[in-house]
Parts: sequence; structure tokens; C-alpha cells
Amino acid sequence: MAPAHLDIDMKPQAVDIVRNAISAVSPKAMIENVLLYNQTTSTLNLHNRQYKINKNVFIVGFGNSVLGMARVVEDMLGEHVVTGIISIPSGLKQETVKAYDNDRFLSLKTKLQVYEVAENNVIDEAGHNASKAIHRLVSNLTESDVLIVLCTAGGSALCPSPRPPITLQELNFTIKLLNENGANTKEVNTLRKNLETLKGGGLALAARPAKIISLILSSVMGDKADLVASGPTCLTQPSPHHCLEILHRLHIIDKVPANVKRFLEREANLINATKVMSVQDPLKAKTERDKAWEDVQNVIVGNNSIACQAAAKRASELGYFPLVLTTVLTGEAKDLGVLFTKLAKFIMICYDRRAGMEPNPELSMLEVELVAGGIKKQWMNHIATSVYKAHNMNKNICIISGGEIDVNVIGNGIGGKNTETALSAALQMYEEFRVKQMNVKECSVCFLSVDSDGMDGITKVAGAVVDQTFLDEVDKSKLDMKPYLLNNDSYTFFKQVKDGKYLVQTNLTGTDIMDLTVLIVKQPTETKYFWK
Repeated sequence: MAPAHLDIDMKPQAVDIVRNAISAVSPKAMIENVLLYNQTTSTLNLHNRQYKINKNVFIVGFGNSVLGMARVVEDMLGEHVVTGIISIPSGLKQETVKAYDNDRFLSLKTKLQVYEVAENNVIDEAGHNASKAIHRLVSNLTESDVLIVLCTAGGSALCPSPRPPITLQELNFTIKLLNENGANTKEVNTLRKNLETLKGGGLALAARPAKIISLILSSVMGDKADLVASGPTCLTQPSPHHCLEILHRLHIIDKVPANVKRFLEREANLINATKVMSVQDPLKAKTERDKAWEDVQNVIVGNNSIACQAAAKRASELGYFPLVLTTVLTGEAKDLGVLFTKLAKFIMICYDRRAGMEPNPELSMLEVELVAGGIKKQWMNHIATSVYKAHNMNKNICIISGGEIDVNVIGNGIGGKNTETALSAALQMYEEFRVKQMNVKECSVCFLSVDSDGMDGITKVAGAVVDQTFLDEVDKSKLDMKPYLLNNDSYTFFKQVKDGKYLVQTNLTGTDIMDLTVLIVKQPTETKYFWK
């Protein structure tokens, strides 16, 4: 039987906290927070820059989350929108309509054309047709026109535009080769920017002399705008030398299509020749380059930081002491689950009076393990200080993190990175709280991990939430968590515990700012004391 103080159900509050985080980066909230339309003066205001609007607005977009963003922009500007094109993943339109009854899909009177492309996230001819249509549209704009570009995660595959003579098939083969040989996101984007017409600022160049507003939903670490959809409106200098270096380093230079290799080598030679000709006046070259981008405004409208701050605000409203630990969380799902449970144990010991007054070997050992696992030393100090403050305020602590969780798929089960993180945390909770004997009073713990887009892996859930009552239900079910975890079958496991009660479902959210985690640890209730 679990102690009485563990019976308090924190799961609904954890879900409430994360829902508020996601709402803060919903299409409507994101765009209306930065893009201000003055109907009286017919002007758009964006970060102190004004744009005159008079039936001269064009919209293009590509990414997993542009559908809702396009709806908000079109609703805001109404008759001033002339036309537009957005490219979205195949099947997203139907899923969005089912989930939201059209409030996050385009209106029946929309002037925008929708391309559904890249089935199974594979570059295809439909995506190529979308990119060609977008290129035709923006190439005909004038200096009195305003082009609004919407960019989110997934945009690179949804708008493929290989530079001649490279074919779509050759581009697809090259990208696949990079992914299969260990190239990171930045390296893949570097190749895309050099091999494609609309990437690396190519879209902005094609749209000159129009004024360009690019609204970017960031789903990359560090909010690097040029990495979202491979930076179609971000100034990027051609770097064929770098591309060739990447291909050599990954030992695939002889495996890429001949057209790709020849193109990069030719571009590298042209750059060498250009450098020789312009070396006499580099300042003039830079001035001309900067002037060409004066009419391009790139703005990140949503990111993980905004979501985490909203989560912290809601946690505070619910009476918790909130701490945003990091917005650049990285790691493998199984490892992070273990890490968060050990962090919960560390907080329990910090809450205990003896931890505040006497040396504690268990606390010291945990700190070493947490730092080795990726929790920075300064974070540990911040956590300990926050527990001290929470204790003196008689509050429970809520640790919020955001970032990109990875999963190493070695099994054939059904799951996602967030349900796997939660299952790993639960397994470690069982080890720490049921198998081992703690030297301090066990506190009530709740851990939640979700994917902000509402779909964790191939499943229709966002993630899962676990606590000590989950362990009780697992005991009742006679299920063994470990085999499911090893088989990457976390979703199947959660479905069998109380008919999926611990799964978190948000439907499609219309946004994507990576992953969010919430860890709640309640202070002990059987003793009251004040640290001096």
C-alpha cells in the first residue's frame, strides 16, 4: 500500500501545465503576438517595421505546422490577400479537419492553394511541383507587393527544388545517403542550401524586389532561423567547398550522383574565380550584398523558450514553485527517463532536513551521476537553491524542460520518444522507490513527457505521464516494463495499463517546438521545519 501522501493525483495538473505551454505557441497566439494589423491605416507592424497593405499580400509556406499559421494570416488580412501556396505533409489536411472541425484549416473562401506532398516524409514529384509553383508565384512579384513566408519543421522535404542539371531523384538519393551515413541536421541543411534553388535564401532572391516577411516556428536548438526549412529567406553564402568536405569526411564522395559532384566542383571553381576578381574591393561587395537583403525580415514567432515560460507561469498559478531547467535538452529517451527519476530523488533528499544540515553521501553520489548524465553543474546548484526556496515557501517544485529527445530504435514495437522516456522513468522509479531503500522520506513524484506537435512517433498520442500510482497499476497488471522498453514498445505497454489512462492525448496541435517535460516533486508533509 502506498503512503497516504502519495495518493494526491498530480497528473491532471502536469497535463494542464503542458497544454498551456503548447497553447502559447499555437498558430493564433504566435502570429497575433508579433504581427499587428491596423485596419484604419492599412498597415502591418512587425517589430517596429511597417508595411503598407492594399490588396498586395501574397502567402507561401511549407512545413508540418503552416496550415494553422496560414489560416491566421489570411483571417487577419482578408481582402488584402491576393493568392498564395502552401505545401504540407500528405494526409495532414484530413487529420487536421478530423481533429479541429476546420478551425485550424483554411476557410472555404481561402485564396490559397494547398499541395499535400512527401508521403512517408520522402521527397516526391508532388513536392517538386509545389516548389515550382511557389517559384513561379514569387518571381512575378513587384516592389509594391508584400510576401509573407511561413516556415516550420519539415519544410525542407516539402519544397524540394534541385538546381539544374541535378534531378529530383539525385537530390533525394544524396539526402538519403547523408542521413544513412551519420550527417547531422546542420550538414544536411548545408547540402540542401547549395543543391536547391529555394533554400539558403533562394526564395527571397527569387521574390525580389518584393518586401518579404518570414514568420518562422523554430524547432531547432538555438533557434537558428537558417536551419528551419533550410532557410529559404535567410542570407547564406554558397559553400560548395564545405559540401565537398562533408562528403569526403563521411566517405561518400564517390557514392553521390555524378551530377551532384560535378555541380559542387563547378560551383567551387566559380567561387574561387570570383574571389580573385573581387578581392580588390571586398567592402563594396559586402555593402551590395547587405543592401539586397534590406527588404527581408525574418522573425521567430514561436519556440521552445516561449512554451516553457508559459508552462512555468501556469505551474505558478497552480501553486507550484516553477523552475525552467533548460530549453536545449538533448539525449536518448531511455537515458533521460533514468536521469529525471534520479533528479526527483535528488530533490527528495534536498527537501529532507538532514540534507540541508549534514553531509549526505547519497546526495553527493547522485549529483555526480546527474552531472555525468548531462545535468550541468550550474543547473544542479540552481535546483538545490530552488528546492530551498520552495521549502521555505511551503511549495512543491515543478521542473520544466524543453528540447529534442532522441530514440535508438533496435526493437520492432510501437512507441515514440516521449512514451519511451516516460516508461524509462517509471522503470527507474520502481528501482529507486520499490526495490532500494531510501535514506529519506519518499515524496510524491509525477513525470510527463510529450511531443508538442501532438504525435509521438507513429502514434496518435503526444506522450505519457507516470507517478507512483502508475507503479501500483503495473504491479496489479503483472506486466514487466523492461521487455517493452527494450523492444521500443512503450505505446503498447501504456495501452495495457488502465486502458491507456496514463497516455497523454492532445490531437494535432498545429505547432511544433520539439519536446516538453514536466517533473513535479512534492515536499514531505509529515515534518515541518525551516532551514536557517
